[in-house]
Amino acid sequence: MFFKKSDNALLKNYRPISLLSRVYVLFSRVITNRLARRLDDFQPTEQAGCRKGFSTIDHIHTLRQIIQKTEEYNLPLCLAYVDYEKTFDSVEIWAVLQSLQRCQVDCRYIKVLKCLYSRATMAIRVQNQSSKPIQLQRGVRQGDVISPKLFTAALEDVFKLLDWKGYGININGEYITHLRFADDIVIMAESLENLGTMLNDLNGVSQRIGLKMNMDKTKIMFNVHVTPMPVVVGSTMLEVVDEYVYLGQIVRLGKSNFDLEVNRRIQLGWAAFGKLRHIFSSGIPQSLKTKVYNQCVLPVMTYGSETWSFTADRMRTLKVAQRAMERAMLSISAVKPE
Repeated sequence: MFFKKSDNALLKNYRPISLLSRVYVLFSRVITNRLARRLDDFQPTEQAGCRKGFSTIDHIHTLRQIIQKTEEYNLPLCLAYVDYEKTFDSVEIWAVLQSLQRCQVDCRYIKVLKCLYSRATMAIRVQNQSSKPIQLQRGVRQGDVISPKLFTAALEDVFKLLDWKGYGININGEYITHLRFADDIVIMAESLENLGTMLNDLNGVSQRIGLKMNMDKTKIMFNVHVTPMPVVVGSTMLEVVDEYVYLGQIVRLGKSNFDLEVNRRIQLGWAAFGKLRHIFSSGIPQSLKTKVYNQCVLPVMTYGSETWSFTADRMRTLKVAQRAMERAMLSISAVKPE
């Protein structure tokens, strides 16, 4: 079991990790390499997770463009950020195998995967005592290279059951209803009433394959052109937020304000720098320090910068932070003007 975040005294904040042999890892990699292209071909453009040629930047940019254009043309926009509880551990095995059949995967591979999952067991060990083997009935393996592909295939079957014709955001006659990056989902609508209908539909269909929406972490936001009203999914009223961290970037409605994200990136950059301070303050060659900085700190500071709207002030803010880190690596104090 490994701890994710929040309260470490709550069992729900822990996730199991599969103990896989080297032979199984190699075998799973071979199967994944053979099936990856076929499984990707059956994924829509809305799904960018775990696919070759896609990244988080694609959906971050798309979402920012939608926000900017709706603000520019005074159009209504409602967003819902959907969070599932224990996605990999909850999805039903039969749903995964069924999705592979839909993707026209060779029946021999399906039989192999069915055999691997039907014989999976777990045991609970406390100190030096272990429980009897427990048969696993659901979930894909955490840490297995093929698991993300299997999950996204099953999730695609969920969205194929949804009748969202006429819902979503109209862009040149085409409706975009949602964006997916694995299990990170954002749903779009022009009214809160439509958004509530879409969320309830998704919640109902998701439960068929074992997925359960986490109502405490599912959030909604809407711009000033939308008439406020409560959004209830099941029996839970969802929380309205002003900002949300989507795929590692802060998203806000209204006029784009990237200053908050730039400052956040700088703070995260300093946090990454602090974890490696023992390297930067050591006596190793400066060229090695530079490589560590460029590979471990700079990407943290500039993540998602392709989607930012840069100004001279924002560039200056980033440069000041970078120069401060470089001086720290060189053990040089900042020179104050007289």
